[in-house]
Amino acid sequence: MLSSSEKPNQFTFSVTTRACTNLHFLQMGIQIHGLVIRFGFERDEFAGSSLVDMYFKVGGSLVNACSIFNELYYRDSVTWNVMISGFAQVGDYDEVFRMFYNMQTVDGLSPNDYTFTSLLKCCCCLNEVEQIHGLVLKYGTEMDVVVGSALVDLYGKCGNVDSSRKVLDSMEGKDGFVWSSIISTYTRNGCGEEALSLFRDMCRQGEKLDQHALSSALKACVNIGGIKTGTQIHSQMIKHGYQTNCFVASVLLKLYADCEQMGEVEKVFRRISHKDIVCWNSMIMGYAQIEEGSALPSIELYRELRRTTTLKHDGTTLVAVLKSCRSESDLQIGLQIHTEIIKSSFCHETIVGNAVINMYSTWSVEDAHKAFIAIDYRDDISWSSIIGSYVRNGVELEALRLCKEMLATGIYLSCFSLPTCITACSSLAALELGKQFQSFVVKSGFENDIYVGSSVIDMYAKCGSMEDSVKAFNEQPHPNAVTFNALISGFAQHGKAQEAIETFGKMEKMKVIPNKITFIAVISACSHVGLVEKSVYFFKLMSEKYGLQPVTEHYSCLIDVFGRAGRLDEAHKIMLNNEGDSAWRTLLSACRNYGNTDIGEKSARKVMELNPSDHASYVLLSNLYSEVGRWEEARELRQKMAETGIKKDPGSSWLISKDWVHEFTVGDFSHPETEKILRNLHMLNQQIKIDDSRHNNVRLLG
Repeated sequence: MLSSSEKPNQFTFSVTTRACTNLHFLQMGIQIHGLVIRFGFERDEFAGSSLVDMYFKVGGSLVNACSIFNELYYRDSVTWNVMISGFAQVGDYDEVFRMFYNMQTVDGLSPNDYTFTSLLKCCCCLNEVEQIHGLVLKYGTEMDVVVGSALVDLYGKCGNVDSSRKVLDSMEGKDGFVWSSIISTYTRNGCGEEALSLFRDMCRQGEKLDQHALSSALKACVNIGGIKTGTQIHSQMIKHGYQTNCFVASVLLKLYADCEQMGEVEKVFRRISHKDIVCWNSMIMGYAQIEEGSALPSIELYRELRRTTTLKHDGTTLVAVLKSCRSESDLQIGLQIHTEIIKSSFCHETIVGNAVINMYSTWSVEDAHKAFIAIDYRDDISWSSIIGSYVRNGVELEALRLCKEMLATGIYLSCFSLPTCITACSSLAALELGKQFQSFVVKSGFENDIYVGSSVIDMYAKCGSMEDSVKAFNEQPHPNAVTFNALISGFAQHGKAQEAIETFGKMEKMKVIPNKITFIAVISACSHVGLVEKSVYFFKLMSEKYGLQPVTEHYSCLIDVFGRAGRLDEAHKIMLNNEGDSAWRTLLSACRNYGNTDIGEKSARKVMELNPSDHASYVLLSNLYSEVGRWEEARELRQKMAETGIKKDPGSSWLISKDWVHEFTVGDFSHPETEKILRNLHMLNQQIKIDDSRHNNVRLLG
């Protein structure tokens, strides 16, 4: 055009400038700007607004954009919207609202749908969305599909599902984006069934499905475990050509993995032509979350990722691999991954560090604590994980000390950390400290949380206050199997079998399905008071009515009730169907109480075979031999314990003084006030001897 001596006008420059913007050709755009000035169109609204837009989107120059805008002769709605949109893109929200005000007051222009779309991009909370919505209604642009879609999306992200749905219903025309937004809203807010219902409505309307609608619908299936619906959506993916789309396929991978259909997971994964790191992570996590699996499938995938692609693994990849290392046989693999994490400095990242803590928490408290110290920023999950690690390994005193340290750093107790801290109080029977935690639970509004509530119920029961335990249970608005189990276990610990049975009946009436832990608790309650027939009834009910196969803990409870009743032959017959060392140990204990050396020896041999390092079997059998006068065999058994290095766990006790728990273990003199304590004990012993002497003298004189 220029070479033919044809002069460009303001519309020509507007189009060519937009072309430079779309292609990100900044240098050519600057040359066009020079021609705009040369031909005298620098103050024209059409050419000027295009230049403003270019400098915002490509040049990132607020100075140039504002300079051009301020020099324009006439600024229409398009020009103002370009400025408002530009400042919204760079995150200068104060300037956005200043421009919005000036647009109306300086040039007397009314905002339109493009204006409100830019304003909505600046909203950070529900209150701001509602204010902009009010302006939208005032100027009558709510029915616009662009503004309506933005409102639906933002209300959903702020958690206001009702307002999001009202906006949707008020719109006459709905495009694919608004359908995707409303489906995502319901999915994000835990309303999976409603999300899928809307997805069906979208399909009935003949709206073309996109990756956002498909992925949101699949996420809803993941939330509700809807594998059948998920399979149908999978067919829609194939129909619309999204079967190789990473964005959608990653969600489908999770759905099949959650339902443990690893064959389908493998098929979906292998069909993706260009896998991104999210797909790889989803696949590795799928194998990692299979409870009965080993770490090998996850490790093989991790090696394949490193070997066959140029993708760089991230923190989520390492978290997925570490999650697969659950059993002791996977420890060496976990150590290798941890070494790689240290080399790549991922150990300082919070999410990775938390995963390392969880991996070590079962095997080594010391290593878990080292991983905890290595994290740069420790969040609530970091603290909860390390506190839980100490509680799981029976180091409750250190767990409570860490709780105090956590509070001192400004991290508040949450629904993750509270149950572990309350459990520590339960193990130590620290009732007063437990009451302080419950006060915090009420104050912070966690009393309706199932896991926090059940830990409070359990704490009161273990601290000897069943009245408070029942009260805590009654305060739960929607009790489930977890809370019922805590209460039934509490009754069992206190020998209240009838109350435990009644609570089980209440559970059935409320249609709360009992699980394996429920039956352990109720059978244990029956065994403590010798209700043999009731124990057998619940043992059979578990499998016959609820389809739950008994495990070694159920056998232990059943053996305990037969053992207490002295019915050792029946107990031994039951044990022939079980290989659990704890159940055999229970039978051995019963044999010791009744002096039955025949079954006792068989039980002891079985425990030693299943768990050679278990000291209880040696001690129980030795005591049994001693009680029936077989002193030589008892001595030989004790000598065998010493030769093989098997030691009895030392006993311990504790007391609470000034909100601090002091622990005392047999043979341990590390307490800082040991000398003072021993001195006072000596004084007490002396006083007891003097009192005994006086008492004996008085009795002789009498």
